[in-house]
Amino acid sequence: MATNSKVENEILKDPAKFVGTRLENGVTYIPANMGKGYIKGFFIHPELRLIVRQYELKEEWLLDRGIGKEENEFIVIAFHDILQPSSGNKLLPSVQVATSNFNIEYLPANRKINSILITVSTAYLKELLKPKMGDTLLQMVTSSNQPFLFEEIISPKIQEVGADVVTANPTGELQDLYYKIKAEELIYLLFVELLKRQDTTLQRLNTADIKRIYEVKDKLLSNIDTPPRLPELVRLSGMSESKLKRLFKQIFGKSIYNYYQGFRMKKAAYLLREENLSVSEVGYRLGFSNLSHFSRLFEAHIGVKPKKYSAGK
Repeated sequence: MATNSKVENEILKDPAKFVGTRLENGVTYIPANMGKGYIKGFFIHPELRLIVRQYELKEEWLLDRGIGKEENEFIVIAFHDILQPSSGNKLLPSVQVATSNFNIEYLPANRKINSILITVSTAYLKELLKPKMGDTLLQMVTSSNQPFLFEEIISPKIQEVGADVVTANPTGELQDLYYKIKAEELIYLLFVELLKRQDTTLQRLNTADIKRIYEVKDKLLSNIDTPPRLPELVRLSGMSESKLKRLFKQIFGKSIYNYYQGFRMKKAAYLLREENLSVSEVGYRLGFSNLSHFSRLFEAHIGVKPKKYSAGK
């Protein structure tokens, strides 16, 4: 696996460093020997940057976006799988928000990288969010005192705005204004979701712990028609049960079982709307033998019964 240091930061400052050719509209194309696709980088403000990535690599990469010590008070927000492929494996869109010291990403070979990255300074974010006394999560995120990593399955509204950003072709003179507005709108919508989290108490994280938690997540979602077996996940993590539960909830905002069920129901919603499957087909595909139970669980997580949700296209 190739390791590429400081790539994303260089792209944000000067996309030409990555591939050697930069067009006037900010689009840089991946050379044929590396893969295919493009990168758009926008240095909107010294404290606010946005990059659109639509590419596929021939080799897998371990990407260290390389925000240096001089920028250690930046936060990276990564919206993944914004545009869904017309065929093949379709992933639920997700967003990660993290301090720069957890800013490493694995890019698999032969898979479309389809994301928007925003880097924003804690000072800029603080001015946007204006946290008040008692706003525990907002104060923590904007304080730059403790490293953190959160992940959310993104809302339909975030996906809609993200798709606008990916497909936009704004007027040249107003390009920076357009991307500034959209970056701030995505930040707003992200924090609407994050503020739903009840428990904002943080335990100190390290890279090894994060790697193990994501291995647990991958295992949890590798077969969503089978409920998780906690002892198996504990063995996989190499942690105590209490530590695993605590760190998993810290990163993903839900307990292991609730995260599994929430993901399962959002997958069900996707299959109903995007794949046009019937309620019974979705229920059986996701491992439910009792469709009444599936309907009740779907309503608890999505807010409406699956049949009504499917009809509301």
